Amino acid sequence: MVSTEQARRKYDAIADRYEDMFFYVVDVGQQLVDYADPVSGTRMLDVGAGRGAVARAGLARGCIVTAVDASPRMVELMGLDFPEITVKQMDVGRLDFADDSFDLVTAGFVVQVLDDPAAAIAEIRRVLAPAGVLALSLEKQSVGRLQWLHELNVEFFSPTPDDTTVDQEVGPMTDQDVGTLLAQAGFVDLTQKSVEMPLSMSDPLALWDWLISQGLKEALQSMSDKRIAEFRKRFFIEAERMHAHGGIVLDFGATLHRAHAPM
Repeated sequence: MVSTEQARRKYDAIADRYEDMFFYVVDVGQQLVDYADPVSGTRMLDVGAGRGAVARAGLARGCIVTAVDASPRMVELMGLDFPEITVKQMDVGRLDFADDSFDLVTAGFVVQVLDDPAAAIAEIRRVLAPAGVLALSLEKQSVGRLQWLHELNVEFFSPTPDDTTVDQEVGPMTDQDVGTLLAQAGFVDLTQKSVEMPLSMSDPLALWDWLISQGLKEALQSMSDKRIAEFRKRFFIEAERMHAHGGIVLDFGATLHRAHAPM
């Protein structure tokens, strides 16, 4: 997990290509709103809204949508793309809204990147009207048949000591963690469902090009030419092996969570 300021800088840097990098956010955003099942006229707040994947799905359902994000660039672009949505720069842990302001709050792939998810859930609970709905998505952490790529990344791009400490102490958020957070905040009627978003690659070069767009290019810039050549050689050996034995498929998955504020 990262601080609000770290997240702001990170997402500012990738705002212009965010939905190209994270290809699944639009589809999962639609599924999340469908899972919440709002009626037309629902007062909806989307937190950590990014480029508006969830917010625009709510808009299509007839919701009156407000969207907030900590990244100024995300807010700027979303406001330009969706003038019908009220867009504000805001930290989900300090929501500048009155109590009971919304009937639905959504959070797409947000809680797992917050430095204080409990504070955020408490704020969401505060701004939800009695019997209001919270719907959030959590990315599943799995490497599957890409274990070879995970091991290659560990070898060539070792984390900093600080990153290692955080991973060991916290680890990725689980569905059980989410359930605990929601229950502790007073939410009731907790349900969840799994969704899968596999991405097939035509060949090893397609996987390489996709990873370059995901930040591999910047990571390689910190390495020597010799080290880059070694990484590339071993990458293509393993990618060719994967391609020959079942094809190259990136197995992305998520869990959708839904809960109600008490009456």
